Amino acid sequence: MKVRSSILFIFLCTLFTQAIGQSKLIDSLKNKLNNEKQDTSKVFIEISICKAFNSKGDFLQALDYGIRALRRSKSLEISTNDAILLAARKGEGQALLNIGNAYNNQGNYGQAAIYYTKALKAKEALGDKRGIASANNNLGLVYWSQSNYPVALDYFLRSQNMYEELDYKPGIALTYNNIGLLYMDEENNDSALTYFKKSLFIEKERNNREGIDRGYNNIAIIYRNQKRYPDAINYYMKSLAIRKDEGNMADIGVTYTNLANAYNALAKESDSIRDNYIDIFYPDKVKSPTIYQVSQILTDSALILYKKGLGISKGVGDMSNIAESTEGIGEISRDKGNYKEALDYFREALGIYKSINSRKDYLFVLLDISTSYEKMKQPDSALYYYKRASAIHDSVFNEDKQKAIGREEVRYSYEKKQALEEADHKKQHELEEEQRKRQQLIIYAGSAGVLLLAAFLIFVVQRLRITNRQKNIIGEQKERIDEAFAQLGDAKKLLEERHKDLTDSIQYASRIQTALLTSEKYLSEYLQDYFIFFKPKDIVSGDFYWALHRKGKFYIACCDCTGHGVPGAFMSLLNINFLHQAVIEKNITHPNEIFNTVRNNVVEALNPDGTTDTKDGMDASLCSIDFEKHLLMAACANNGIWIVRGGELMEFKPDKMPIGISGGEAKPFTLHEINLQKGDCIYMFSDGFADQFGGTNGKKFKSSQLKEIVLGMAAKPMKDQKALLDKTLSDWKGTQEQVDDVCIIGIRI
Repeated sequence: MKVRSSILFIFLCTLFTQAIGQSKLIDSLKNKLNNEKQDTSKVFIEISICKAFNSKGDFLQALDYGIRALRRSKSLEISTNDAILLAARKGEGQALLNIGNAYNNQGNYGQAAIYYTKALKAKEALGDKRGIASANNNLGLVYWSQSNYPVALDYFLRSQNMYEELDYKPGIALTYNNIGLLYMDEENNDSALTYFKKSLFIEKERNNREGIDRGYNNIAIIYRNQKRYPDAINYYMKSLAIRKDEGNMADIGVTYTNLANAYNALAKESDSIRDNYIDIFYPDKVKSPTIYQVSQILTDSALILYKKGLGISKGVGDMSNIAESTEGIGEISRDKGNYKEALDYFREALGIYKSINSRKDYLFVLLDISTSYEKMKQPDSALYYYKRASAIHDSVFNEDKQKAIGREEVRYSYEKKQALEEADHKKQHELEEEQRKRQQLIIYAGSAGVLLLAAFLIFVVQRLRITNRQKNIIGEQKERIDEAFAQLGDAKKLLEERHKDLTDSIQYASRIQTALLTSEKYLSEYLQDYFIFFKPKDIVSGDFYWALHRKGKFYIACCDCTGHGVPGAFMSLLNINFLHQAVIEKNITHPNEIFNTVRNNVVEALNPDGTTDTKDGMDASLCSIDFEKHLLMAACANNGIWIVRGGELMEFKPDKMPIGISGGEAKPFTLHEINLQKGDCIYMFSDGFADQFGGTNGKKFKSSQLKEIVLGMAAKPMKDQKALLDKTLSDWKGTQEQVDDVCIIGIRI
């Protein structure tokens, strides 16, 4: 059975640390929110309420107020007032971070990673170094929770370097704690204990009760791993005292369960270890209990503590601790011979472990159920559950093996990181010295140039005076010509500066648009064989692709916004946001309904006064893939979807209307469905490839010719298909200009 460790998330909202309970704090903040008139102030009050609910362990309420703050801050970003705009952006970053905390506390690591990544980008845009360090730390903790140690270490080191640069003691204590967590997962208890104690020392200097509590809890886990049970119990009790004072019900429930685990484990230890426990806690030898009696006392105490932890965790919705406490009660019931009662508890824990995808715990509970049936003389049932456990044993074993590999990568990555940092420091010093010498040379050269220029100007002035005296008419004409040339030069310089500013702005917009496109790393997590052929006409693009995994379904869209270049890019940013809102915030699952909602948002955003003058929008296709059920659902707005199966091409015909205002009636989009088969190839595309002019006669490539290319290449590997499309477009286009953005997506099932 696992033990829950304590981790720390840095919140960026104002901390209220007066000696009042969380409930009183929340009531006070709600009253303040109701009386506040300014929206900017309301954003930060809602963030503070979100943080307070997180601390209290009420994660659903935390999410509610975090999302409220996020929506309110986004609504303020249209303001032309610089102060309001800055406050809105700060509020957005803080809201994203706290929403991520709530999801992480729930164990929903996928959603937590999404919001932490958004928070990191927001903090980077603001130049908020402490916020950047905090977001990096929290991303590291998410990947640590998923046993992805190399990635976790990378984020932790980024956070550590920035905290040390800022000399920020809370952050330094945090990194010590996180390094201790990595050592603990490596089962290097001595090193883990060293770093936990370093972290605890700083937190005690700061008198930070939350950090002290974290240190006590993590040190208790190490002592339990080392079978130093009296020390473990002592530190758990210290942690429990702080958590009771703070009123954090979620953490109180976890501590009760951790104490129960320690008592239950100690009750089953060797006689020598239990004798040592008796010597410490029962110094009166005459009245001290026997080893058997102390085991009974420990078991009964564990049962009481499990039930306490279970009741509290049910109240706050901590599913992981509910399962752990339920499993512990089942173990005690089984050990006492109450097999039917034990089975009820084991089955309940089994269902929860399955729902939160805790595969190793799920395996162990299957074995517990098998053992219970064996004790009840029901061999058929015992065999059934044993086979179920055996069926997943290898995959769980491989996960453990992968974690072991990850631990080795952590050691290697850390050493490599240190070496690279030293090399970078040396290189940076050399570059700074070289830069200093260059600057001196530039100053000397510039001074000499100024002197030469001054001498030249004096010479010119003298010559002009002589010329003017000799030939006044010629001098006046030359003066006019010189003035005209000077004005022309100034105009040319101004034009060049304006062109450079415009190009720089577009390049920066391109970086923003690229950051918003779904990353190859994210796509590769859910797609095994795919390609994305993305070729903008200009620096920025009106075409874009978007993907998201949510609630067991993988959504992917290929979109073509009105126009290309800068106007198209603005439309793409707007539509990416509307797709996220429809799926994440409004929980819409069917592609056609997602398109209906996005269309309403586009029309409302671009035509707020209710007119139909603006015809902007996008053509798009959207797929929802359920890999478990092998089901594809899709919607098509002007652009269709092709599926190649067994050498034949099937097509989802598009609705002949855009996602925006069209000439006719805005009808609901059609939902297409098909059961997928292994080897099916799905193709999504914009119209840029088919509309490209070229060839010997300078005609369009056309959709029919593209279908022939797709049918001919479908059997090839996806990376070869992408290369073939690139070559085909280049050969067809020749020396002609690209007429539109191009985006084609291919996925093999």
